[in-house]
Amino acid sequence: MNLKSNDNLFIYLFLIIFSYLIYSRSPCLFTSGRHYIAEFIFFYEYSSTNNLFDSLKYVYSEAKYFELWTNLSAIFGTRFGYSPNLITVYFAFLIKFLLIIYILLSNSILLIDKRYKLIFLSFVIISTSITPEVWLTTLHSKSFFGLLTYIMIFQDFSKFNKKKFFFFRVAIVFNGLSSIYSSIAAISFFFRYFFDKNKNNFINFIYSLFPLIINFLIFIYYSIIDFGINSRFVYENDKILNLIYNTLIRPILGGNISKYIFYEYLIEFKYSLGLFFFVIFSFFGIYIYKKKDFILNIIITSFLTNTSFIFFGSLYSDFAGGRYAVISSVVFLSLFIRLCIVEKSFFLQIHK
Repeated sequence: MNLKSNDNLFIYLFLIIFSYLIYSRSPCLFTSGRHYIAEFIFFYEYSSTNNLFDSLKYVYSEAKYFELWTNLSAIFGTRFGYSPNLITVYFAFLIKFLLIIYILLSNSILLIDKRYKLIFLSFVIISTSITPEVWLTTLHSKSFFGLLTYIMIFQDFSKFNKKKFFFFRVAIVFNGLSSIYSSIAAISFFFRYFFDKNKNNFINFIYSLFPLIINFLIFIYYSIIDFGINSRFVYENDKILNLIYNTLIRPILGGNISKYIFYEYLIEFKYSLGLFFFVIFSFFGIYIYKKKDFILNIIITSFLTNTSFIFFGSLYSDFAGGRYAVISSVVFLSLFIRLCIVEKSFFLQIHK
Protein backbone atom coordinates (compact mmCIF):
# COMPACT_ATOMS: atom_id res chain seq x y z
CA MET A 1 0.00 0.00 0.00
CA ASN A 2 2.85 2.37 0.83
CA LEU A 3 4.49 1.56 -2.49
CA LYS A 4 1.30 2.44 -4.36
CA SER A 5 0.95 5.67 -2.38
CA ASN A 6 4.54 6.61 -3.22
CA ASP A 7 3.87 5.95 -6.91
CA ASN A 8 0.78 8.17 -6.83
CA LEU A 9 2.69 10.91 -5.05
CA PHE A 10 5.44 10.70 -7.67
CA ILE A 11 2.91 10.98 -10.51
CA TYR A 12 0.97 13.90 -9.02
CA LEU A 13 4.11 15.76 -7.95
CA PHE A 14 5.82 15.66 -11.35
CA LEU A 15 2.59 16.18 -13.24
CA ILE A 16 2.27 19.48 -11.37
CA ILE A 17 5.98 20.34 -11.77
CA PHE A 18 6.11 19.77 -15.53
CA SER A 19 2.74 21.46 -16.06
CA TYR A 20 4.06 24.47 -14.16
CA LEU A 21 7.22 24.45 -16.30
CA ILE A 22 5.04 24.64 -19.41
CA TYR A 23 3.09 27.56 -17.91
CA SER A 24 6.16 29.40 -16.59
CA ARG A 25 7.90 29.30 -19.95
CA SER A 26 5.21 31.54 -21.49
CA PRO A 27 2.64 32.64 -18.86
CA CYS A 28 1.36 35.55 -20.92
CA LEU A 29 0.18 33.19 -23.68
CA PHE A 30 -2.43 31.69 -21.36
CA THR A 31 -4.15 35.07 -20.96
CA SER A 32 -3.46 36.95 -24.19
CA GLY A 33 -2.96 34.04 -26.56
CA ARG A 34 -0.65 33.72 -29.55
CA HIS A 35 -0.94 36.69 -31.89
CA TYR A 36 1.10 35.13 -34.66
CA ILE A 37 -0.63 31.87 -35.49
CA ALA A 38 0.61 31.46 -39.08
CA GLU A 39 -1.26 28.86 -41.12
CA PHE A 40 -3.76 28.13 -38.33
CA ILE A 41 -5.75 31.14 -39.50
CA PHE A 42 -6.56 29.22 -42.71
CA PHE A 43 -8.11 26.41 -40.64
CA TYR A 44 -10.04 28.89 -38.51
CA GLU A 45 -11.36 30.86 -41.49
CA TYR A 46 -12.37 27.69 -43.34
CA SER A 47 -14.23 26.36 -40.30
CA SER A 48 -16.08 29.67 -39.84
CA THR A 49 -17.49 29.54 -43.40
CA ASN A 50 -18.18 25.79 -43.76
CA ASN A 51 -20.27 23.14 -42.06
CA LEU A 52 -19.04 20.83 -39.32
CA PHE A 53 -18.31 17.83 -41.53
CA ASP A 54 -16.40 19.80 -44.18
CA SER A 55 -14.41 21.57 -41.47
CA LEU A 56 -13.52 18.25 -39.87
CA LYS A 57 -12.05 16.84 -43.09
CA TYR A 58 -10.32 20.03 -44.22
CA VAL A 59 -6.79 19.63 -45.61
CA TYR A 60 -4.45 22.60 -45.91
CA SER A 61 -3.28 22.25 -49.50
CA GLU A 62 0.20 23.62 -48.83
CA ALA A 63 0.85 20.94 -46.23
CA LYS A 64 -0.68 18.02 -48.20
CA TYR A 65 -1.55 15.94 -45.14
CA PHE A 66 -4.45 15.62 -42.71
CA GLU A 67 -4.39 17.50 -39.37
CA LEU A 68 -7.35 16.32 -37.31
CA TRP A 69 -6.34 18.04 -34.06
CA THR A 70 -5.93 21.40 -35.79
CA ASN A 71 -9.32 20.96 -37.47
CA LEU A 72 -10.93 20.16 -34.11
CA SER A 73 -9.41 23.23 -32.48
CA ALA A 74 -10.63 25.44 -35.33
CA ILE A 75 -14.13 23.93 -35.07
CA PHE A 76 -14.18 24.47 -31.32
CA GLY A 77 -13.16 28.09 -31.74
CA THR A 78 -15.67 28.94 -34.46
CA ARG A 79 -18.61 27.05 -32.91
CA PHE A 80 -18.15 28.42 -29.39
CA GLY A 81 -16.89 31.89 -30.30
CA TYR A 82 -13.46 31.71 -28.69
CA SER A 83 -10.51 33.65 -30.04
CA PRO A 84 -8.18 31.57 -32.27
CA ASN A 85 -5.28 33.20 -30.40
CA LEU A 86 -6.37 31.46 -27.18
CA ILE A 87 -7.69 28.27 -28.78
CA THR A 88 -4.34 27.46 -30.32
CA VAL A 89 -2.63 27.84 -26.92
CA TYR A 90 -5.00 25.70 -24.84
CA PHE A 91 -5.35 22.92 -27.41
CA ALA A 92 -1.56 22.81 -27.66
CA PHE A 93 -1.26 22.71 -23.87
CA LEU A 94 -3.74 19.82 -23.69
CA ILE A 95 -1.62 17.48 -25.83
CA LYS A 96 1.49 18.35 -23.81
CA PHE A 97 -0.45 17.61 -20.62
CA LEU A 98 -1.62 14.25 -22.02
CA LEU A 99 1.96 13.45 -23.07
CA ILE A 100 3.18 14.04 -19.51
CA ILE A 101 0.40 11.86 -18.09
CA TYR A 102 1.12 9.02 -20.50
CA ILE A 103 4.86 9.02 -19.78
CA LEU A 104 4.30 9.03 -16.01
CA LEU A 105 1.57 6.36 -16.00
CA SER A 106 2.69 3.97 -18.73
CA ASN A 107 4.86 0.88 -18.39
CA SER A 108 7.59 1.19 -20.97
CA ILE A 109 10.31 -1.13 -22.24
CA LEU A 110 12.42 1.99 -22.91
CA LEU A 111 11.68 4.15 -19.84
CA ILE A 112 12.03 1.29 -17.39
CA ASP A 113 11.99 3.31 -14.18
CA LYS A 114 11.15 6.75 -12.79
CA ARG A 115 14.58 8.24 -13.46
CA TYR A 116 14.37 7.62 -17.19
CA LYS A 117 10.81 8.91 -17.32
CA LEU A 118 11.90 12.20 -15.78
CA ILE A 119 14.88 12.46 -18.11
CA PHE A 120 12.69 11.87 -21.15
CA LEU A 121 10.13 14.39 -19.88
CA SER A 122 12.89 16.96 -19.62
CA PHE A 123 13.74 16.21 -23.26
CA VAL A 124 10.18 16.90 -24.45
CA ILE A 125 9.42 19.91 -22.23
CA ILE A 126 12.54 21.93 -21.40
CA SER A 127 15.34 20.80 -23.73
CA THR A 128 16.71 22.96 -26.55
CA SER A 129 15.12 20.50 -28.98
CA ILE A 130 11.76 22.16 -28.27
CA THR A 131 12.10 25.34 -30.30
CA PRO A 132 9.99 28.47 -29.53
CA GLU A 133 8.09 28.19 -32.82
CA VAL A 134 6.45 24.89 -31.77
CA TRP A 135 5.63 26.10 -28.26
CA LEU A 136 1.91 26.29 -27.44
CA THR A 137 0.57 26.42 -30.96
CA THR A 138 -2.01 23.94 -32.19
CA LEU A 139 -0.58 23.84 -35.68
CA HIS A 140 2.75 22.50 -34.38
CA SER A 141 1.18 20.15 -31.86
CA LYS A 142 1.91 17.60 -34.56
CA SER A 143 5.43 17.40 -33.08
CA PHE A 144 4.07 16.46 -29.65
CA PHE A 145 1.63 13.96 -31.13
CA GLY A 146 4.66 12.51 -32.88
CA LEU A 147 6.54 12.28 -29.58
CA LEU A 148 3.53 10.64 -27.94
CA THR A 149 3.34 8.04 -30.70
CA TYR A 150 7.09 7.49 -30.50
CA ILE A 151 6.95 6.62 -26.80
CA MET A 152 3.84 4.47 -27.40
CA ILE A 153 5.93 2.24 -29.66
CA PHE A 154 7.76 1.09 -26.52
CA GLN A 155 4.64 0.29 -24.50
CA ASP A 156 4.93 -2.79 -22.29
CA PHE A 157 1.78 -4.84 -22.96
CA SER A 158 2.30 -7.44 -20.24
CA LYS A 159 -0.49 -5.95 -18.08
CA PHE A 160 -2.81 -4.90 -20.91
CA ASN A 161 -6.40 -6.14 -21.15
CA LYS A 162 -8.83 -5.83 -24.07
CA LYS A 163 -10.08 -2.44 -22.91
CA LYS A 164 -6.55 -0.99 -22.73
CA PHE A 165 -5.67 -2.41 -26.15
CA PHE A 166 -8.79 -0.77 -27.60
CA PHE A 167 -7.94 2.70 -26.31
CA PHE A 168 -4.28 2.25 -27.22
CA ARG A 169 -5.14 1.46 -30.83
CA VAL A 170 -7.70 4.26 -31.05
CA ALA A 171 -4.91 6.59 -29.87
CA ILE A 172 -2.58 5.25 -32.58
CA VAL A 173 -5.13 6.14 -35.27
CA PHE A 174 -6.07 9.50 -33.71
CA ASN A 175 -2.42 10.50 -33.37
CA GLY A 176 -1.70 9.47 -36.94
CA LEU A 177 -4.60 11.54 -38.27
CA SER A 178 -3.47 14.52 -36.17
CA SER A 179 0.22 14.42 -37.04
CA ILE A 180 2.16 13.40 -40.12
CA TYR A 181 5.03 12.44 -37.79
CA SER A 182 2.75 9.99 -36.00
CA SER A 183 1.58 8.45 -39.26
CA ILE A 184 5.12 7.70 -40.48
CA ALA A 185 5.71 5.96 -37.14
CA ALA A 186 3.97 2.99 -38.82
CA ILE A 187 7.47 2.05 -40.00
CA SER A 188 8.65 1.78 -36.39
CA PHE A 189 5.54 -0.18 -35.41
CA PHE A 190 6.41 -2.61 -38.20
CA PHE A 191 9.94 -3.03 -36.84
CA ARG A 192 8.57 -3.56 -33.33
CA TYR A 193 6.60 -6.46 -34.83
CA PHE A 194 9.59 -7.60 -36.92
CA PHE A 195 11.87 -7.84 -33.88
CA ASP A 196 9.19 -9.10 -31.50
CA LYS A 197 6.72 -11.16 -33.54
CA ASN A 198 3.40 -11.59 -31.78
CA LYS A 199 -0.27 -10.97 -32.50
CA ASN A 200 -0.55 -7.71 -30.53
CA ASN A 201 2.41 -6.07 -32.23
CA PHE A 202 1.05 -7.09 -35.64
CA ILE A 203 -2.41 -5.63 -34.90
CA ASN A 204 -0.80 -2.40 -33.64
CA PHE A 205 1.12 -2.15 -36.91
CA ILE A 206 -2.07 -2.64 -38.94
CA TYR A 207 -3.80 0.15 -37.01
CA SER A 208 -0.80 2.43 -37.54
CA LEU A 209 -1.04 1.82 -41.31
CA PHE A 210 -4.51 3.36 -41.51
CA PRO A 211 -3.50 7.05 -41.04
CA LEU A 212 -0.32 6.52 -43.09
CA ILE A 213 -2.34 5.31 -46.08
CA ILE A 214 -4.80 8.20 -45.73
CA ASN A 215 -1.99 10.76 -45.65
CA PHE A 216 -0.27 9.07 -48.58
CA LEU A 217 -3.44 9.29 -50.69
CA ILE A 218 -3.94 12.94 -49.68
CA PHE A 219 -0.35 13.72 -50.62
CA ILE A 220 -0.73 12.05 -54.01
CA TYR A 221 -3.97 13.91 -54.70
CA TYR A 222 -2.62 17.39 -53.87
CA SER A 223 0.72 16.68 -55.55
CA ILE A 224 -1.10 15.93 -58.81
CA ILE A 225 -3.07 19.17 -58.48
CA ASP A 226 0.09 21.20 -57.76
CA PHE A 227 2.29 19.31 -60.23
CA GLY A 228 4.98 21.59 -61.63
CA ILE A 229 4.20 24.49 -59.28
CA ASN A 230 6.98 23.68 -56.81
CA SER A 231 9.60 21.03 -56.33
CA ARG A 232 9.54 19.95 -52.72
CA PHE A 233 11.91 17.02 -52.89
CA VAL A 234 15.18 18.82 -53.54
CA TYR A 235 18.65 17.62 -52.59
CA GLU A 236 21.08 20.26 -51.25
CA ASN A 237 24.34 19.85 -49.34
CA ASP A 238 23.26 22.58 -46.93
CA LYS A 239 20.29 20.44 -45.95
CA ILE A 240 22.66 17.79 -44.64
CA LEU A 241 24.59 20.37 -42.62
CA ASN A 242 21.40 21.82 -41.14
CA LEU A 243 20.19 18.33 -40.35
CA ILE A 244 23.45 17.45 -38.57
CA TYR A 245 23.38 20.66 -36.56
CA ASN A 246 19.72 20.53 -35.54
CA THR A 247 19.41 16.81 -34.78
CA LEU A 248 22.87 15.89 -33.46
CA ILE A 249 24.73 18.97 -32.22
CA ARG A 250 22.11 21.42 -30.97
CA PRO A 251 20.26 18.93 -28.69
CA ILE A 252 23.48 18.23 -26.78
CA LEU A 253 25.32 21.56 -26.76
CA GLY A 254 22.31 23.85 -26.61
CA GLY A 255 21.24 26.65 -28.91
CA ASN A 256 23.40 29.77 -28.64
CA ILE A 257 26.84 28.24 -28.06
CA SER A 258 26.46 25.44 -30.58
CA LYS A 259 25.06 27.79 -33.22
CA TYR A 260 27.98 30.18 -32.81
CA ILE A 261 30.60 27.43 -32.98
CA PHE A 262 28.93 25.63 -35.87
CA TYR A 263 28.25 28.60 -38.15
CA GLU A 264 31.33 30.64 -37.27
CA TYR A 265 33.95 27.90 -37.35
CA LEU A 266 32.78 24.42 -38.32
CA ILE A 267 30.79 25.48 -41.39
CA GLU A 268 34.07 26.23 -43.18
CA PHE A 269 35.00 22.56 -42.89
CA LYS A 270 31.63 21.20 -43.95
CA TYR A 271 33.02 18.37 -46.08
CA SER A 272 35.39 17.28 -43.34
CA LEU A 273 32.52 17.55 -40.87
CA GLY A 274 30.35 15.37 -43.07
CA LEU A 275 33.13 12.79 -43.34
CA PHE A 276 33.64 12.86 -39.57
CA PHE A 277 29.98 12.09 -38.87
CA PHE A 278 29.98 9.41 -41.57
CA VAL A 279 32.86 7.65 -39.79
CA ILE A 280 31.12 8.05 -36.41
CA PHE A 281 27.90 6.60 -37.82
CA SER A 282 29.79 3.69 -39.34
CA PHE A 283 31.40 2.74 -36.02
CA PHE A 284 28.10 3.23 -34.22
CA GLY A 285 26.36 1.01 -36.79
CA ILE A 286 28.85 -1.76 -36.01
CA TYR A 287 28.20 -1.26 -32.29
CA ILE A 288 24.42 -1.52 -32.79
CA TYR A 289 24.84 -4.65 -34.90
CA LYS A 290 26.96 -6.36 -32.25
CA LYS A 291 24.60 -5.44 -29.41
CA LYS A 292 21.59 -7.00 -31.17
CA ASP A 293 19.24 -4.99 -28.94
CA PHE A 294 15.85 -4.64 -30.63
CA ILE A 295 14.97 -1.48 -28.64
CA LEU A 296 18.12 0.22 -29.93
CA ASN A 297 17.15 -0.91 -33.42
CA ILE A 298 13.70 0.65 -33.10
CA ILE A 299 15.20 3.94 -31.85
CA ILE A 300 17.58 4.03 -34.82
CA THR A 301 14.72 3.18 -37.17
CA SER A 302 12.61 6.03 -35.73
CA PHE A 303 15.52 8.45 -36.03
CA LEU A 304 16.28 7.51 -39.65
CA THR A 305 12.59 7.63 -40.58
CA ASN A 306 12.12 11.14 -39.18
CA THR A 307 15.39 12.56 -40.47
CA SER A 308 14.72 11.15 -43.95
CA PHE A 309 11.23 12.62 -43.91
CA ILE A 310 12.33 16.14 -42.94
CA PHE A 311 15.33 15.97 -45.28
CA PHE A 312 13.33 15.10 -48.39
CA GLY A 313 10.15 16.90 -47.32
CA SER A 314 11.67 20.27 -46.42
CA LEU A 315 11.32 22.90 -49.10
CA TYR A 316 14.53 24.85 -48.46
CA SER A 317 17.92 23.99 -46.98
CA ASP A 318 17.28 25.85 -43.71
CA PHE A 319 13.91 24.09 -43.31
CA ALA A 320 15.68 20.88 -42.27
CA GLY A 321 15.99 22.25 -38.76
CA GLY A 322 13.93 24.21 -36.24
CA ARG A 323 10.42 22.87 -35.80
CA TYR A 324 11.04 20.11 -38.32
CA ALA A 325 13.84 18.59 -36.24
CA VAL A 326 12.00 18.45 -32.90
CA ILE A 327 11.14 14.74 -33.00
CA SER A 328 14.44 13.65 -34.55
CA SER A 329 16.46 15.47 -31.91
CA VAL A 330 14.39 14.04 -29.03
CA VAL A 331 14.68 10.55 -30.51
CA PHE A 332 18.43 11.09 -30.72
CA LEU A 333 18.55 12.10 -27.05
CA SER A 334 16.48 9.07 -26.07
CA LEU A 335 19.16 6.92 -27.66
CA PHE A 336 21.43 7.81 -24.74
CA ILE A 337 18.80 6.56 -22.29
CA ARG A 338 18.87 3.14 -23.92
CA LEU A 339 22.66 3.13 -24.18
CA CYS A 340 22.91 3.78 -20.43
CA ILE A 341 20.58 0.85 -19.74
CA VAL A 342 22.37 -1.49 -22.15
CA GLU A 343 25.86 -0.66 -20.91
CA LYS A 344 24.75 -0.79 -17.28
CA SER A 345 23.40 -4.30 -17.85
CA PHE A 346 26.64 -5.25 -19.60
CA PHE A 347 28.81 -4.12 -16.67
CA LEU A 348 26.52 -5.82 -14.15
CA GLN A 349 26.97 -9.10 -16.03
CA ILE A 350 30.75 -8.69 -15.95
CA HIS A 351 30.81 -8.19 -12.17
CA LYS A 352 28.62 -11.21 -11.45
